[in-house]
Amino acid sequence: MINLEKLKKCIQNSKNAGDNIRDNNLFVSAAIMVIFSLDAIKINQKLILIRRKKNLRKHAGQIAFPGGRFENDDKYLIRTALRETQEEINISSNNLDVLGSLPVFYTGTGYAVTPFLAVIKNGFDFKNLMVADQNEVENILVVKAYDLLIPSNQIRIKAPEGSKMKMTWKVPYKNENIWGLTARVLVTISAGLKLREYPPCDDI
Repeated sequence: MINLEKLKKCIQNSKNAGDNIRDNNLFVSAAIMVIFSLDAIKINQKLILIRRKKNLRKHAGQIAFPGGRFENDDKYLIRTALRETQEEINISSNNLDVLGSLPVFYTGTGYAVTPFLAVIKNGFDFKNLMVADQNEVENILVVKAYDLLIPSNQIRIKAPEGSKMKMTWKVPYKNENIWGLTARVLVTISAGLKLREYPPCDDI
């Protein structure tokens, strides 16, 4: 069962689990929000993801965490993650307890991404109040955390042809796959929760 203390320890355990440090001038800074809804019953513990619209220029149609690129007005990456979460799924900072961040992950599409971990505040009816951004989000997915974090569902694969990555991860979800950065973050969280070993840091 996942709880607040385990998630806080996950962040501490994962402080050195990011990618090998690269020249940040070659990457665009971005941030994502990994949102948990916790419950005393394991089957009711959820993760919130989005399916991106198929007409987007990058990462079209992929399952991802809410988030996006850093804007100068944000000043800090946490503000990027909160702003994008509000815009994409209508969850504001008032409804989240942000616990901290994981190290930076680099993508084959040129982003340096900082994931933040957060939990839904008690009493917030997120399932009925979330709204998908019509411009970017096809739909919102509320998924059992166990299904995404169990190591047997996390598969190491060769990256798609033409990708700058050598290897990547996929996590099967219903009739499709969560892959790339989103899957890599899930694998790292699993390791931080002591469910598995940490993934390699040399995918690109």
